[in-house]
Amino acid sequence: MTLGWYDPRFFDAIGRYARDSGWHLATRSMLEAADPSGWVGDGMLVNDTEVPRLAGFIRSQIAKQPTVLFGANHQDVDAASVEEDNLGAGRLAAEHFLERGYRHFAWIGIPRGRVERDRREGFVSVLEEAGQDCALLNLDAPSGHPANVWKARRKRLAMEIKALPKQLAVFALDDLLAAEVIEACLDVGLRVPEDVAVLGAGNIELACECSPVPISSIDLNFGEIAYRAAGLLDGLMKGKARPAKPITIPLRGIVMRRSTDALAVSHPGIEKAVRFISENHTRNIGVEDISAAAKISSRALHYAFSKELRRTPAKHLLYVRLDAAKNALENPAMKIEQVAQDCGFGSSRNLHRCFVREIGTSPQKWREVNSGDS
Repeated sequence: MTLGWYDPRFFDAIGRYARDSGWHLATRSMLEAADPSGWVGDGMLVNDTEVPRLAGFIRSQIAKQPTVLFGANHQDVDAASVEEDNLGAGRLAAEHFLERGYRHFAWIGIPRGRVERDRREGFVSVLEEAGQDCALLNLDAPSGHPANVWKARRKRLAMEIKALPKQLAVFALDDLLAAEVIEACLDVGLRVPEDVAVLGAGNIELACECSPVPISSIDLNFGEIAYRAAGLLDGLMKGKARPAKPITIPLRGIVMRRSTDALAVSHPGIEKAVRFISENHTRNIGVEDISAAAKISSRALHYAFSKELRRTPAKHLLYVRLDAAKNALENPAMKIEQVAQDCGFGSSRNLHRCFVREIGTSPQKWREVNSGDS
């Protein structure tokens, strides 16, 4: 196993598969970034072959044993592969922001081959379908003395974001870049998420939780990608045929944190209604309660929600409850009946019905897929 970049979920998933299958897993090349020239083994797992250190090694090794690539950063490498859904990640990011009422958008990336292209194109395509424009910012490293590069890059990023209209929704290539975006915003007095909402990709917990504002992120399902790659390699080593196409692993969804915990609404009644729903969704409330909290009529409330958030107050309440239920279901120790009670559904039967209608699966099936690494 040799890596161009590292994530603990790769180690956990492939290590688990290796132990269960009785493999001897050569780990020097993944722990020391030192690829052994002339190495011979029964199979090889590789990610990010665009890293220069790996390119020559892979070219010299790929014909010597079955090889599986995982992740999508590969060019001109003829091998089986298991990939994240980068187009889907871009689409999901756009849908997330549109549902929250945003009308100003920016993509911030660093040219990185197909991963960057697909996430950007997925994001922009959904916005175009909704009749929305998107600013495209590429954060290439500026020229100059290395000691000044970081400062110049951050200053340029801050100025470009500051010049865009607010409230702004930013989708960054990954969590590391999302953290830079947040730092740049804070440098020039922009509030996150009130002025600029920021969404990353990868759900790298160290980056997301240690950011000045914790980062909402698309979980690309890295653990499942690595585990499936190991399984595919196992099959190839046993003589099974190579799949005709790359295997794409579904996303796990968005992990909500503070950086997108805001709605882009201008109607004061909607602001009050959204706050009331957020604070009271666990109770037995309805549209009349929401209308009273917003101090506007039910008819006016319905019209304002449809105009600003493109959904009814009842549908927004349901979405808030479903998000809460998803978070609760990730704890395998919590009984589904308790999840239903704690998240405002009243009964497990009602929770089940809403899950199937809105998400297309039952709470139990959703838990099985999302409560931990596969």
